[in-house]
Amino acid sequence: MPFTMKNFVFWSGVYNAGLALTLTCPPFYKLLGLNIPAPLWGWLLAGFLAFTSATLILSSRKLRQRATFVYHEAILRYISALLLVTAGLFGDLGLIAVPLGLGDLAIGLVYMFGLPKELGVSHCALLCDSID
Repeated sequence: MPFTMKNFVFWSGVYNAGLALTLTCPPFYKLLGLNIPAPLWGWLLAGFLAFTSATLILSSRKLRQRATFVYHEAILRYISALLLVTAGLFGDLGLIAVPLGLGDLAIGLVYMFGLPKELGVSHCALLCDSID
């Protein structure tokens, strides 16, 4: 099966859904080494991830029309990477946050550079939602 952005976006949405489910169960994420200070924060993050999961999965169905949502998700991935890596290395979130953050960075880079290449549009067009 060849690599396509459509498939990558879909499977990264499924990945987000898995993370959302994991964050709804404190004993499970604590077993993995993730130290979220209160269950409420895990549930809040799970809700955010569930929303982005649905956005990515639905965007993958009509990628050209919805690519701007995926492009903006790349920016969220960069912010997530910065927060996760920093909190994993210098805070008490747990070292498992570092590979999760690096994974977000990698996914964000694939979105940001794969979408313009596959769709033949500029970064500005994706950022400003002006894909014709």
